[in-house]
Amino acid sequence: MDYLFIFILLMTFLIILFYTLWIKGYLIISRKTAKLFIASFRNKKRCRIKFVSCNGYIKKILKFKENRSYDFCLNSIVENGLVMAEIWDNNKKILLHLNSNMPNATINVDKKCRYYLILKFEEATGELEFLWN
Repeated sequence: MDYLFIFILLMTFLIILFYTLWIKGYLIISRKTAKLFIASFRNKKRCRIKFVSCNGYIKKILKFKENRSYDFCLNSIVENGLVMAEIWDNNKKILLHLNSNMPNATINVDKKCRYYLILKFEEATGELEFLWN
């Protein structure tokens, strides 16, 4: 009985920990396959990725410090396939869609809301840099 209680307590703690990390933007959900994938999400206003034969997506929460318009830019050098970046609001409504044909856009954000950054890859090889200011 004691082991069951400890197990339930530990699982509850881990669920709360992962949920908190996700909400704060420190945890990234990734469902992709790739021969090579190197990503850097260290900077809060930029992410860089190099990839080979990549399929799938990456999802990350973006938090903004101010209520204002933000400029987003998708700089990509893609040899094969497609790369897209989307920003969703809390209701999973697409606010922004960037690709190689439309690499720049601006949206107004509310600092109280949570936004999702989704980077999608379809048989893509190359590199990208996603920036906002």
